Amino acid sequence: MERAVIVTGGTNGIGLACARRFLAAGDKVFYLGRHQKPEVDVELAALGECRFLRCDVAVEEDCRAAVETCVAECGRVDVLVNVAGIVGERSDFCDIDLDDVRSVVETNLMGTLYMGCFAAPHMRDARSGVIVNIGSICGHIANTENIAYHASKGGVSMLTKAEARELAPYGVRAVEVAPAWVHTGMLDPSILEIGGKLHMGGRIVEPEEIADLVFLAASPEASCWNGSCLMADNGYASFKGLDGFIA
Repeated sequence: MERAVIVTGGTNGIGLACARRFLAAGDKVFYLGRHQKPEVDVELAALGECRFLRCDVAVEEDCRAAVETCVAECGRVDVLVNVAGIVGERSDFCDIDLDDVRSVVETNLMGTLYMGCFAAPHMRDARSGVIVNIGSICGHIANTENIAYHASKGGVSMLTKAEARELAPYGVRAVEVAPAWVHTGMLDPSILEIGGKLHMGGRIVEPEEIADLVFLAASPEASCWNGSCLMADNGYASFKGLDGFIA
């Protein structure tokens, strides 16, 4: 085992791609999810040392238990990758369902906070570790996504900065990777038709591309990257689209 790595939302999309990437490097990966998927277990077990942990990141005790399991088995947490997130209902601000808003914020923001809160003391004591929080372009610019998603990802961005400031004296880094639209199950099928026009590369981003950036963020080669965000958006936030279209 090289490093002990926790990946939330690890059974699909970006989280699954991250689990694969760390396993390929020889790390031990604890991949978390609300539901176990036997086909994912088989795939990841073939790649290296790993373990599924059932965890709803919106539940504080689930997060605490996941971190404690990693520490009990490995003696430490070297890398925490906070991927788990939901989009929520796309609706106008004046018509939002507040229960849906709470669900999005509790998963995206509070879940990221819970996991960092429980992992950070172990990293602090070891004077080593990296927290990688998956944010979103919606934490930095406003588009047509719902208010809850924007608010939650904006919170993740500031949470990352605050984590980095407090943990830096102990040799622990916290960084944000902020994707635009990524080709995962969370993506509205309609976006596949227009998404390419909104990215400089003419296509939406693949989960494996985000996983590569996450892996880089957690590596010694990224030692000077702390507290800031890498926009993993293929230019989405930097221009108006290939035909001037904005979404």
